[in-house]
Amino acid sequence: MLKLELKRIFSKKINVFAIGLALILAVIFSGFAVTSNRYVDENGNASTGIMATRKLTDNRRAWKGTLTEDELGKVIEQNKNAVTQSSEENAIYGTALQPIDDIRSFIISVLTPDSEYDESVLNQITEENIQEFYDTYHKNMEKMAEEYGKTSVQKKYLEKKYNEIKLPVEYESYSSWDTMIMYVETYSIILAIIVGFICAGIFADDFQTKADAVFFSTKYGRTKAVKTKILAGIATTVMIYCMGIILLSVICFGIMGTSGMNTPYQMYQAYSIYIMSYGQYYLLTVVCGFIASMLAAVVSMLIAAKMHTISVAVCIPFFLYCLLPFIGRALSGYTTLFNLIPTILTNVQASVKVPLIYQIGNCVFRQIPLVMVMYTVMAIALLPFIYKSFRRYGNK
Repeated sequence: MLKLELKRIFSKKINVFAIGLALILAVIFSGFAVTSNRYVDENGNASTGIMATRKLTDNRRAWKGTLTEDELGKVIEQNKNAVTQSSEENAIYGTALQPIDDIRSFIISVLTPDSEYDESVLNQITEENIQEFYDTYHKNMEKMAEEYGKTSVQKKYLEKKYNEIKLPVEYESYSSWDTMIMYVETYSIILAIIVGFICAGIFADDFQTKADAVFFSTKYGRTKAVKTKILAGIATTVMIYCMGIILLSVICFGIMGTSGMNTPYQMYQAYSIYIMSYGQYYLLTVVCGFIASMLAAVVSMLIAAKMHTISVAVCIPFFLYCLLPFIGRALSGYTTLFNLIPTILTNVQASVKVPLIYQIGNCVFRQIPLVMVMYTVMAIALLPFIYKSFRRYGNK
C-alpha cells in the first residue's frame, strides 16, 4: 500500500516537475556557492572562479595549526607591515593580508565583544597585549556572562558554556563551510515550500479527482489507508530533502574542498555560546532545515485533510518561512514570541551569533535547541490530528 501511494506521488507530473526544479536549483545554488569567494593572487589579480576557494585555502595554509600568543603576534606584525604599504586590490594584499584575514577577524572579534567590527584595534595592540590575549578573552567571557545572564542560574550556564571553548584555538581555513551554511539555509526554505506543496496533494488529490467516495468505501479506507498516506508524506519529505541537500553538498564540497571542518565557530564569532566546529555547524543547519521541511509537510497535510483542497495548504510553508520573518520585524516589540518562531530553523546563521537563552525553573535552554525540540514535538503531535481529520470525512 505504501509503494502504491508513493507511486501515485512520484508519477504525478506536477510533482515530478517540482522535484526536478528542486534538483535543478541545487545545481544552480552550487554554481553560486563555488564562485562566491574572492581570491587575489601574488600579482594582485582578483578572481571568483570555481577554483577560487581552493586557491584561498592554499593561500592560508601556512597559518594552519594552533594559534598561540606567539603566532598571533606574528599576525599582528604582518598586518601592521602590510597596511602601511598596500591596498586591498594589490599584490601585497594577496601575499600578506589575505592569508591572515580569518585570524585578523578572530582577534578583532575577541577584543571588541560589545562593539562593532573595528580594524583599528589591530594597530593599537602592543607585544605585551598580545601575550595576554587569551587572558583578555577569558575576562571578556566573564563580562558577557554577566551581561546576558539575567539570573544566577543563567550566568552559571553561560560561564559553563564559555569554559567549553578550547584555547588556544586551532585554525584551518573554513571558507567553504562558511559559504555553504549561507546557501544551504536558503535552499532549505525552497525545499520546505516544495515538500509542503507535494505533501498537501496527498490528501487533496482524492477530492480533486472526485475519487473520495471510492477511497472511503474500501475496507481500509478510513484506517490503514489514511495511516499509509501520512507515512508516504513523511517518506516523501525525507527523500526529497536528502536528495536535494546531498546533491548540493557533494557538488560544492567536491569543488571547494572540506578544509576547516574542525575549525571552531568561535574563529568567526568569538562569544557565541554554540561551542562547535564548522562541520558541526553545517550539520546543525542541515538538521534544522530538515525539521523545517517536516513541519511544513505535516502542517500542509493537516490543512489539506481538513479543507479537502490544496490551495490553502500550499501557502503554509511560504507563510512560515518567507512572510513570518517580515511580520516579526514589524512587531519587533514582541521579541520573546518572535525569537521562537519556525523561521529560526531556516535562519540558524543569525541565531548562533546571539547568546539568547531561556530559563524554565532551574533549567536553561539555548534558543536553537529549544526551537528544534518545540517544532519536532509539534510535527509529531500533529500526526494524529491528520489521521482523525481525514478518516472522519463524511461521517455524521
